[in-house]
Amino acid sequence: MSSYKNVIPRRSYLERGQSKNRLHLGEIEKKVDYKKRREIYKKKKKIENVLREKIMRKNPDEFHTGMVHSRIKENDNILIKEEKVLKEEIKLKNKRGLLNQKVSYCYKKLKKINKIINNFRICVPLRYVFNNSHEIFNENEQKQILSTDDKKLKKVSELNQKRYNTLINAKKNILKCIRNLENKYVSTYRNIDGYTVKNLKGNTPYRFYAPRFR
Repeated sequence: MSSYKNVIPRRSYLERGQSKNRLHLGEIEKKVDYKKRREIYKKKKKIENVLREKIMRKNPDEFHTGMVHSRIKENDNILIKEEKVLKEEIKLKNKRGLLNQKVSYCYKKLKKINKIINNFRICVPLRYVFNNSHEIFNENEQKQILSTDDKKLKKVSELNQKRYNTLINAKKNILKCIRNLENKYVSTYRNIDGYTVKNLKGNTPYRFYAPRFR
């Protein structure tokens, strides 16, 4: 019998559309939209019921930890939380952790820029060399200058020069940020366990830097 069911033509499921006279009111809600709305409504009702039970079972005289670090205003019955008082050692540890994260991020950016600069130096051909000129020595040790008068090549060379300059400026800015962050990190150890920091001009702490990143 299952084979004969598919032989009989069936009426396709079609939902009623909005009439022309009522198009200004928007489209009619379809079954798919109604399902979504129904699921959202049921979820909200479940959450409301759970919260209602908690409120009904709540004891107003019950102690909770918010009472320790909070105070009540004179006129209103509103709890105002006070800021936690941390020790200086914990504050310094938190500060060092944030500075380490920033420094590590700066070093990652610097590595990326160094890779781009090296690839830029290797991949740029001679005809797109900066200033559109290049010196070559022959077998007889005679100097020759490669240059072109083509306008297109000059434009490309100028664009390459601008890109190269922007990369170098970005590298300099990142190095400055790293130095400032490391100086701040060193200043956190000042006057702790007899640790002293050498100072340069301008009261900035002195620190050595890794030469491979320069």
